Amino acid sequence: MKANLLLISEQFPYFKQIAKRSLPDRYKHLAEDLAQDAILKAIENIQKYDPSKGNFKSWLYRLTQNLCFDEIRKLDRLTVIPLHHETIHFAEKQPLVCTEKLITIRKAMKQLCPRDRELITYRLIFNLSGKEIAQLTGIPESQVNIYFKRAKDKLRLITQKAA
Repeated sequence: MKANLLLISEQFPYFKQIAKRSLPDRYKHLAEDLAQDAILKAIENIQKYDPSKGNFKSWLYRLTQNLCFDEIRKLDRLTVIPLHHETIHFAEKQPLVCTEKLITIRKAMKQLCPRDRELITYRLIFNLSGKEIAQLTGIPESQVNIYFKRAKDKLRLITQKAA
């Protein structure tokens, strides 16, 4: 147990790397704070780690990633109001996804099974490799690409029907 606590406290760069990878560009500035929060959460929940379910690094990875996902959900619910004209000017230059299209995609994602949603999220939003997805989901790496292609095809079909 003491060795695990030492291992956790020495892994700040690892936590920060996971946080950066798990956050969209607009929230990258939070990576260091979330990495520190993940370390605290790992120390608080060390008794929940079960070696029979996977190795320690995978447990730390998933804990950090879930913390980041929770933070993204929380922040996306907030309404951001620009503070000065430079911010407004910058926001106007950014290409915006059509709101209707975004709503259609969100509805289509809800129609997919959890595994398909997870695969699409990992591959398209977080840009994870097949090997990384296999480690996170427990799906054999050889199957990840097949399942992802099927999920993507289902999503495309659902969005085409909705349009």
